[in-house]
Amino acid sequence: MGSPLPIETRITEAETRWPGLQFRRKTAHEASSACPFCHQATEDGFLVFDTGAYWCRKCDAKGFIDENDTTPPDPVKILAARLAAVERKQQEHERRLTALERMAQCTDHLTYHQQMNQDDMRDLWLAEGFTDETIDKWQLGICYHCKTDQPDERMSMTIPVMFKSRPVNIRHRLITSGNDRYRPHMPGLGNFLFNADDVYSDDTSSILIAEGEKKAICLKQYGIGNVVGTMGKGGFQRAWASRFDRFSEVLIALDPDATDKAREMAGWFGGKARVVSLPTKPDDFFHVYNGTPSQFNEFIKLARKVA
Repeated sequence: MGSPLPIETRITEAETRWPGLQFRRKTAHEASSACPFCHQATEDGFLVFDTGAYWCRKCDAKGFIDENDTTPPDPVKILAARLAAVERKQQEHERRLTALERMAQCTDHLTYHQQMNQDDMRDLWLAEGFTDETIDKWQLGICYHCKTDQPDERMSMTIPVMFKSRPVNIRHRLITSGNDRYRPHMPGLGNFLFNADDVYSDDTSSILIAEGEKKAICLKQYGIGNVVGTMGKGGFQRAWASRFDRFSEVLIALDPDATDKAREMAGWFGGKARVVSLPTKPDDFFHVYNGTPSQFNEFIKLARKVA
């Protein structure tokens, strides 16, 4: 095992060894990216550690960043990698700002909602367990050709992501099997909390973080207080945790297969977060197994605190 170094140093070493990959700091001891070996792990699936070790959750590739290389790191290459990383982040920031500016003027979510009603396609959302009131409140809709699903442009169910009454994204849920069903409305849009307005609610006693927009809507339909949704289990950024300082309690209710991630997230809230362990996904709890709000609240009471 190598000697621990600042994780920022290890990120620079990793990006120098695997050009084109971008590593994101997860904790003071590890960072993550896509896998340079199997190319299947998500951006959260390939880990490098402050010891210099790496490991892929998907293909189990493991080793050390500097293996098979006995020469000391070239300081010129390290500096070049750092400058390139800064430039990439600046370009991404500018692309995201441009995309957000375009989204602020976008009314496509209204078109999708209207054409769902005109073409008698509301049953698609009703079959998911949502009421007519919920469908209209959240302006759920359909899109016949999802432009970011290339080259197929398959049909999708649409969920507007709003903040202060303005659209910041429209999530497209492809009508297909498999896990990779969600698409953004346009390239360049980063992660955003769904129903982020609840972060600024007058009720500061508690807030629940669910995995996904659809589950957050479901929980709101059944009256579960302040709720926000992440764009996938890895969609919550640690820097956002400070925005929740006003709450006395933060509940993390990710899907049952994301327990480790939920515990990791809970550690970002200064000892006031609790992990809600559910037997199934929150929307299935209500829509498949006919759970009730009072039964769901019993699981909240059993939630475990994470320091």
